[in-house]
Amino acid sequence: MVMAESSPVPDSELFYGSYDGVFKPHLVRVAILLDVFTPLAGQPLDAKSLAHAIGAHAEGIERLAAYLVAIGLLETLDGRFSLTPSAQAFLVPASKAYAGDVILGFTGPEFWERVTTSLRGGKPASLLERFDQDAWVESYRTSRIASSLEMWRAAGVQPGLQAEVRILDLACGCGIKSFCLAQGEPRVRVTCVDQAGVLAVAQDLAERMGIADRVRLVPGDLRSLPLGEAEHEACLAGQITHYLTEEQNNALFHRVYAALVDGGKLLIDAPMGRIEPDETAAFLSLVLWANSGGTAYTFEAYQQWLHASGFSRIRRTGERWIVAVK
Repeated sequence: MVMAESSPVPDSELFYGSYDGVFKPHLVRVAILLDVFTPLAGQPLDAKSLAHAIGAHAEGIERLAAYLVAIGLLETLDGRFSLTPSAQAFLVPASKAYAGDVILGFTGPEFWERVTTSLRGGKPASLLERFDQDAWVESYRTSRIASSLEMWRAAGVQPGLQAEVRILDLACGCGIKSFCLAQGEPRVRVTCVDQAGVLAVAQDLAERMGIADRVRLVPGDLRSLPLGEAEHEACLAGQITHYLTEEQNNALFHRVYAALVDGGKLLIDAPMGRIEPDETAAFLSLVLWANSGGTAYTFEAYQQWLHASGFSRIRRTGERWIVAVK
């Protein structure tokens, strides 16, 4: 069929691209719901034995298992399937680092029904994210170490030049961003603030990294938890300010300012918005607003709030990083 030159031509690739990325996470969801990974935690199994263990059809399970091999969650040898280290750690329910609920949450209907409800009613709602399970995955993300050390260097936090550096890590998650600094410098001490379930991950990682004696865990809500007065040389607000509203960020920055010593530094690590957002920034802004009323704020917005809280020498040190000095 030949179309007239004056007729607008619809973009079929744009159409296909609007949904083809869902197949991988949804097939992993299917595998979790079928409990494919649990029987394989004990020993390698062929498709027939695996299907019998979970009460499913052998031919279908063989095809699903082959797909899981292709995406790196299973391995195969001599006709038998076994778990990769990642599947063993994160997809076996009995594992302490199990994170399957993260996948189920993001791929299930409830999450997206809540987004739809928020958009219809104009009122953000909690989207029930599993921050504890996400923290387990993050705690094994060794690529975070090099980037985190670069973040501290760019901010001018140099423990070797000071008698002691007390870091307040807000919404710390697994704590890896602060712990990597403490691991290389014994004069660094870290106070971690997060939900109790998330702090259990931080405790585990601190022990794995050999710094548990220099880490203090404080469970609570950072929006209201007392942060102290002039007790810290540095504060890290990592992956949290974009979840907060403008009013909540303003209030938090005032409290962080009080918690820092003179010359202390606040580091912000968060996705930042642009005047003309790209796909990732626009996605984050939409989902964050539906979740909590937050968004991917611009550097200019952060700059305004930090100035109002008393901070000076506010500068952007990376695509996601800001440092402000008391």
